[in-house]
Amino acid sequence: MAGFNLLMLGLMAGVADAAPSNPFRVDSTDASVDMGASGSVDVIVRVPPKHHLYRDMMMVEPKVVRFLASTGAGDPVVIGPDQECHVEIKPASFPPGFSKPDPADPSATREQYDMDVVIRVPFVTGSCFSGAYQVEFLVEYQGCKQSLCWMPQTEIVQSTIAISGGGKSSSSRPGPGPAPLEPKNNETGKSK
Repeated sequence: MAGFNLLMLGLMAGVADAAPSNPFRVDSTDASVDMGASGSVDVIVRVPPKHHLYRDMMMVEPKVVRFLASTGAGDPVVIGPDQECHVEIKPASFPPGFSKPDPADPSATREQYDMDVVIRVPFVTGSCFSGAYQVEFLVEYQGCKQSLCWMPQTEIVQSTIAISGGGKSSSSRPGPGPAPLEPKNNETGKSK
């Protein structure tokens, strides 16, 4: 009996190893702007051929903003939204998807993407510190191939926003801010 249990355990481990890995990938872009200007970065979810994503299962939220420029001393400083000098991250803007029959339930339609999704994230810079700001984004999505869907995924990607121009110099860097921003639920009805 013990030999049978070991055989079954080995077979189950082999099935788990054979499960396909997540074929989707998340990237982001960087931006350079003048002080006091607005701009945007893109979060890109790469969709392989013959796969799709559900819009109602997607979310992009800023997680933390760090001031990277320094005088050579110390770690990057987390910048909170209530500080005098910060980069204000606006809500993400998703492109329109295609309303298609849901492969898992053909009687229902859902907004889907069957190609790479470029999500624009606008921002506004304050007129204070020039330098580099690193923004971490929390990205949630669920991808499928026909009616086979992977579990919902959560990834973190980083973008760097380089701010140049007048204002305060980066040698007088901002003080520590509050804890990192907590991700919020999006307005699409997706529960966390």
